[in-house]
Amino acid sequence: MKNVIVGTSGHIDHGKSALVKALTGVDPDRFEEEKTRGITIDIGFAHYLWQNRLNVSFIDVPGHERFVHNMLAGMGGIDILILAIAADGGVMPQTREHLHICNLLDIKNGITVITRCDLADEEMTDLVEEEIHELIENTFLEGKPIIKTSAVTGMGLNELQEEIAKISDDLPDSSHNEPFRLPIDRRFTLKGFGTIVTGTVLNGVAHLSDELMLYPQNERIRVRGFQVHGEKAEQISAGQRSAINITGIQKESISRGNQIAVPGQLVNTSVLEVELRIIPEKSGILKNKSKLRFFSNAQEVTGRIYASDDYDPDETENQFVQIRLEELISCRYGDRFIIRTLSPVQTIAGGRIIAPFGNRTRKNKLRLMESLKGLSSQDETKRILETVFLSGTKGIFANQMGPLVGCSQKVIQKSLQTLSSKGEIISINSEKKKYLHQFHNQRLAGFFVRNLALFHKKNPEKPGAQGSDFFGKMSLAFSHQEVISALNWAVKQDIIKLTDGAFHLPDFQGGLNEKQKKLKDGILNILKQSGFQPPGLVNLSKELAVDVKEIEKILKIGLSEKWIIKAKDDIWYPPDVIEELKKKLLQHFSNNETITVADFKDLLGVSRKHAVGLLEYFDGLHLTRRIENHRILHHGQ
Repeated sequence: MKNVIVGTSGHIDHGKSALVKALTGVDPDRFEEEKTRGITIDIGFAHYLWQNRLNVSFIDVPGHERFVHNMLAGMGGIDILILAIAADGGVMPQTREHLHICNLLDIKNGITVITRCDLADEEMTDLVEEEIHELIENTFLEGKPIIKTSAVTGMGLNELQEEIAKISDDLPDSSHNEPFRLPIDRRFTLKGFGTIVTGTVLNGVAHLSDELMLYPQNERIRVRGFQVHGEKAEQISAGQRSAINITGIQKESISRGNQIAVPGQLVNTSVLEVELRIIPEKSGILKNKSKLRFFSNAQEVTGRIYASDDYDPDETENQFVQIRLEELISCRYGDRFIIRTLSPVQTIAGGRIIAPFGNRTRKNKLRLMESLKGLSSQDETKRILETVFLSGTKGIFANQMGPLVGCSQKVIQKSLQTLSSKGEIISINSEKKKYLHQFHNQRLAGFFVRNLALFHKKNPEKPGAQGSDFFGKMSLAFSHQEVISALNWAVKQDIIKLTDGAFHLPDFQGGLNEKQKKLKDGILNILKQSGFQPPGLVNLSKELAVDVKEIEKILKIGLSEKWIIKAKDDIWYPPDVIEELKKKLLQHFSNNETITVADFKDLLGVSRKHAVGLLEYFDGLHLTRRIENHRILHHGQ
C-alpha cells in the first residue's frame, strides 16, 4: 500500500483544520487551548484510507504568524501541499508567507483549495479564484488544480480526495531506496512504555532490528516498537507518520529537530555552504553578517550569514553564501532550509545546503566559487570532485562522502574510479579508500620539496631523507603508509627523486665529501682487518686520529646507506663479515642442536661481549632463538 503525506498551509482561520476533519473524521487540533480559541497552535495529525490502496496522512500546520516556527517543523517530508484560502477571506499575509516557504522548500506537488465556500456567494468566490491565479503565478502551484470546498456541506471533498489520489499515483518511490531518516517533531513519555518520539519518515525503511542513531547526540538507540496511525508495526517507511518507542534515552535528552537515521548518513555541523534565494518582496534585508533564524527539518537555530564581496542582498536569483550557526545541527547534502529575521519576525529567504562542512577561512576565493558551482550541479561526479577538494590536504574517505554529496556508495565508488583514472584525484590509501584532490597532492609535494631542501642543507653528506623522516611531521593527518604513498606520487611526477631508498631533490648532488669518504674507507679497512672482534668508537677514534663524534656521524650514515651493521651497542661489522659469521653459525648447527655463549665465543675466538652481542643480533633476525642458557636454530631456518 502506498503512503503519502499531505500538508496544509494558509492564513489563520481559513478552515485548514476543519477541512482535515471533514476529510478524515479526526480533529487535528490536539490541545484544549486550540479547541477553545479556535486556532491551531502546533502541528496536528490525521489520516484516512483511500479505496484500500492509499494511506493519506495529514500534517495540519498553524496559520498564525506567531506560530510559523511550528509550521516549519511540520513541513519536512510532505509529498503534496494543500494551500487553503477561505472564500470569505481571500489571499492574506500568511497565505503569501506560507506559499513562499513551500516554494523555497522545493515542494513539487500541490492543490489550491478554496475553503468555506458556504460562507461566500458565487461572485465573491470567483473573485478569490482570480486573486489565487495571480498569487500562484511563477510558483510550483501554477497550473495545478484549484478546488472549491466546504467542510460544512461536503462540497468538493470527493473531488479533492480524487485529486490527492491522482497525484499520489504519479509520485516516485525512490525515497524508499535511500537510507532511513526521521526528523523528530514531538517527544513524550507513556507510562509503561517510556520515551516516544514521532515524525514523518523522510527516506528509507526501518525494521525493529535495525541499527539506528540519534543525531546530533550521536547516540545509538534501541527501538522497543513502532507505530503507524496508532497501530503496531514491524517496520516504518518513507511517507508514513510514525512513532518510535525508544529505550535507554530519557525524553529530556531529546528535542524537537533531533533526527533518527542510519549511522553515518547525517553529519553534525555549525558551518554550512548554501545556495540561497531571497524572496523578491524581502530583497535588501539580508545583508552580510546579518543575524538570522535558520530552520531545517524541524531544527531551529540562530546564526549569521557570511558572504563574499559579490553577494547582493537585492538579488533574488540563487547566490552562494555561508551560514554560521550558534549550535550544531544534523544534515546532509541537499537539505532545504528557511531563513527568518529575528525582529521583526518575517520569512525572507531559503534554499538548500550544498556543503555541510563549510570553510570558515574561505581562502582561495576563486577556487571556492568554482567548488560551490560544482557542488550545486546535478552532475554527481562534479559534486564528488569538489567535495574531495574541500576536504583539503587531510583528504577524505569514500565511506564519509554519502551525506556530503547526496549519492549512494555505488555511485560514489564509480565516480571516484573515473576521477582517479583521469588523475583529478589520488588514492592515497587504497585499502581504506582515502582520496586527495590533485591540487592538494601538489601542495603536499611542495611541502616535501621545502623540507628536503632543509634536510639537504643540514645533512649534505647524506644521499637523501628516508620516508620515516616525514612521519612525525605528518602524523596528525596521515598514516605512515599514506606518507609513503604521497612521496611516491611526487616521485612519479618528477617533483622529487628516489635513489636507493633515499628521497632527494632532483638537482641534489649529495653524499660524503672527499674527507668523509677517506674516513669511511679507513673505518671499513680497520673493521675488516679486525675480523670477528672489531674495535668500538673510542678505539676507532684513536687509530684514525679523528674525533669520536665524526666517527659516530659516519657510522650513522653507514647504517642508512647499509654499508655498516650495528650488532649491538658499540659493536660494528661490515655486511660481508656478518655473512661470514652467519655461515659459521649455521655450520655449527649442522652438527649440533644448540649453542651457548661460551660455545660461540670459542667458535669465533672473540670476547664474551662480542659473542653475546652477535647472538642477540641473530636472535633479532629470527635466525636463532634463546631457551634459558642456550640457543637453538629458529624454526624454519
